[in-house]
Amino acid sequence: MEYGVSLMVNASPIGPGRSDEHLWSTMGMMGEGPSLRAKSGSRVNSKTAMGYPPLYRAINLIASSVAGLPFDVFRRQRGGGKKVDNRHPAQILLDKKASSYMNAYTFRRTMTALALLHGNSFASIDRVEGRPDSFAIWNPQNTMVRAYEGRIWYITYVGSEIVRVPAENMLHIRGLGPDGIVGYPILELMADALGVGMAAMEFGARFFGQGSNMSGLLMIPGHFSEEKIRNTMQAWNSMQSGLQQSHKVALLQDGVKFQQLQISPDQAQFLETREHEVRATVANITGVPPHMLGDSTRTSFSSLEAEGQSYLDYTLQPWLKVWEAECEDKLLTQQQIESDSHLIEFNREALVQMTFDSKINGIYRQLEAGLITHNEGRSFLNMQQLGPDGDKRYRPANWMEIGSMEEETQAAQPDTGTQVAALVAMVTSSVTKAIDLEQSKAIRLANSAAATFLPSVDEFYDTWTENSLPGLVDQGVRKLIENHANESRRQLFDVAGCSTTENLKANVAQLVVTWDDRRESLISSILKAVQ
Repeated sequence: MEYGVSLMVNASPIGPGRSDEHLWSTMGMMGEGPSLRAKSGSRVNSKTAMGYPPLYRAINLIASSVAGLPFDVFRRQRGGGKKVDNRHPAQILLDKKASSYMNAYTFRRTMTALALLHGNSFASIDRVEGRPDSFAIWNPQNTMVRAYEGRIWYITYVGSEIVRVPAENMLHIRGLGPDGIVGYPILELMADALGVGMAAMEFGARFFGQGSNMSGLLMIPGHFSEEKIRNTMQAWNSMQSGLQQSHKVALLQDGVKFQQLQISPDQAQFLETREHEVRATVANITGVPPHMLGDSTRTSFSSLEAEGQSYLDYTLQPWLKVWEAECEDKLLTQQQIESDSHLIEFNREALVQMTFDSKINGIYRQLEAGLITHNEGRSFLNMQQLGPDGDKRYRPANWMEIGSMEEETQAAQPDTGTQVAALVAMVTSSVTKAIDLEQSKAIRLANSAAATFLPSVDEFYDTWTENSLPGLVDQGVRKLIENHANESRRQLFDVAGCSTTENLKANVAQLVVTWDDRRESLISSILKAVQ
């Protein structure tokens, strides 16, 4: 088995005017190709391999995922970022129509599937005035890659005619290979590995096709003639072959005995073999996680988002990079490549699906930070645009550069809300303490001699007025405190005038309890005066 590029001789270049339609029609349908006989006895070719369900599932999954991701030609913007270049000739080929008879999705899906199965897939690029105009897929089993006079050529046969295309006009999607020019032929390399699983599948089909009965020996007496032996064997097969005959009782005559030879499917670990082949063979060859191939015992992630991200990172990423590098090399002009003005890229975010809450929260955070506009956010949800007003970007008004003059000024001057809260707390605390002192002092004076009660009240309020709310020197506030003190003094004098020596203490205690309401009123009045 040889891999790599060999020399090419006696080959003519593809002639001018040859269209991709002509090349396609003359090549015909892609057949199953040559078969390889695996050590398990299975015949391995492109048709039988795709008939092996786990492999078909893996190839279809990867190819469909690659084809389903948005694939666009971008132009870099002067201010940074990038924008889809809808005027580039390659944009419609990769996003809409690969040729007059094949859309872009089918083209990318088919090319990826062929590369997965054969290690290589090829599509000639038909150009009009140097601009890519359409693609035509070549049969990888009939395509040769050759080096000639320092250039790489792709060769196939159209009937008896040799057709060759230079590398710059051939889109070549390749897997891992020995030289970077071609990929390893997967069916050749993995024939024996795939053959085990295919043999197990074939065994199961034969097992059920023969009525779930294992073969063995019919022990026939020696006096049977050859004709009677043939008739006995024919009768046995008609009774035991096929699902319709399953579990029926066979009638053996003339001393014929049946001796079973092979072990049962359970003893042969038939089901375990098939499950193992999914994990150990197909998953290893293609890189698709086993649980995506139907093996429920190997589910590794607790969320669909994490599962999709793992599949993107470890299975799709190599193929996406191959597509991007090859398309940039073959579909961009030399000037666009050297100036780095364009790039061709998949939108990988389209694969990882988030929950609705996570998506809305992510869009909101980007809007809040001014990274996107409302129209861009609505486009993520497939909602109608809002018009020019939706193209404006916003950011929080309290954002500023660290170390800027505005930040320093704001730090030096606390905001108004903080100042008001501090003032309310100070006034409430000071008034509460002053009235608590007023109440307790009045009760203590009443407990003293009744004859000295009124002079003591006058003396107390002379100092109480000066010591209340010392931080507020506003004349309006001082007047409110003096009015409160005069009203308290008047009420105490009235109680003393109608009380005896015995009940003065009790009457004063009842009076000062009512001053709690006056406390709230004084606090409110002072706050109005200072704000």
